[in-house]
Amino acid sequence: MNHTLSLLLACLLCTSLCAWVLQRLTPVPAKPDTRSRQLDGLRGILACLVVTHHFYYNFSWREGGMWGAKSIPIINLGAISVSLFFLMSAYLHMLKVCRSPDICWREFYISRIKRIYPLYIAVFLLVVWITLSFKPLNADNWRDFLRFTMEWLLFQNTSFQGFQSHLVIAGVQWTLVYEWAVYAVLPIIHMIYHRKINFQWAAWAAFALGCWIIGFHSQLRYYWLFLLGMPAVWLAKPVKALLQKQPALAHLIMIPLTVYLFAATKAYSWEQRLWLALWFTVLAHGYSFGGLLNLRGLTKLGDLSYAIYLIHGIVIFMWFGVWKMFPFGHGNFTVYLLHLPLVFAAAVLLSWLGNRFIEMPFARKH
Repeated sequence: MNHTLSLLLACLLCTSLCAWVLQRLTPVPAKPDTRSRQLDGLRGILACLVVTHHFYYNFSWREGGMWGAKSIPIINLGAISVSLFFLMSAYLHMLKVCRSPDICWREFYISRIKRIYPLYIAVFLLVVWITLSFKPLNADNWRDFLRFTMEWLLFQNTSFQGFQSHLVIAGVQWTLVYEWAVYAVLPIIHMIYHRKINFQWAAWAAFALGCWIIGFHSQLRYYWLFLLGMPAVWLAKPVKALLQKQPALAHLIMIPLTVYLFAATKAYSWEQRLWLALWFTVLAHGYSFGGLLNLRGLTKLGDLSYAIYLIHGIVIFMWFGVWKMFPFGHGNFTVYLLHLPLVFAAAVLLSWLGNRFIEMPFARKH
């Protein structure tokens, strides 16, 4: 069995087990959830795909010195997951913009800070601890450390004294740069859509920040993914009508398209972007692969998705890079793959703790 097939089967098994355990441990909500459950379930699956993607990249890096893969499906476990997170973010925030004639942008940005930064800072402190254990701080490098700290707080992939600190969390923070750039330009989009000037200082300060990020600290090609989230907003009625009247047709479109996207499209290519925009538009309005995405275990994984996204890299780095739980250099991928359930279990457990004791307390604060 080749690496790709065995990795995908292991990912399916680990995701299923995690979802099953969370479903058993999570009580049924007393009140119906008004959120799009299929989107929560999708988040849960995407987070697990990212874990698997970086689990393989770690093997490739430690065995051959390359942070990457040659297999299209393995590359797409990460690329398609990131693309769909961007599409989903654009869709949900555009819904808010379209449905809310008045938005307090100061409150919006405070809520985003409380959502993203508390857990990120906790993870960063762990990264600092690991980094300094390899490269101790001294009188000669403290200026580099201050630069390193500032760049990390701005979600930059940066190293310290040659130590590749960003790989401690598998380099995932780069995507947060794009999230914040999009948050920053939402006030202008809101003004254009509702045809009125907003005089809130937070809106204009954010827009200036967005221009700075887009112009100097990001690549324009990734913003197309946010723009391609717009069809999901505009095509709500026809897509819902299709799902109600022709559910079999929806299956005939979505199942082969899913296989094709992962198996044959080049990461971040225009072909992949456009097909993903169509795929996501159908899913955003109720398609759930026969109810699969609505399973409570997967939606709970979705609740933990941000924490899983940030924390899994630390688990992989500590397990293989610090504790040396696998003897690299022999190319034995089958034995390496036996560690994936342990990585999943540790990542989900730590993510639950991070969600319970860091994310949720800050989210409740007003």
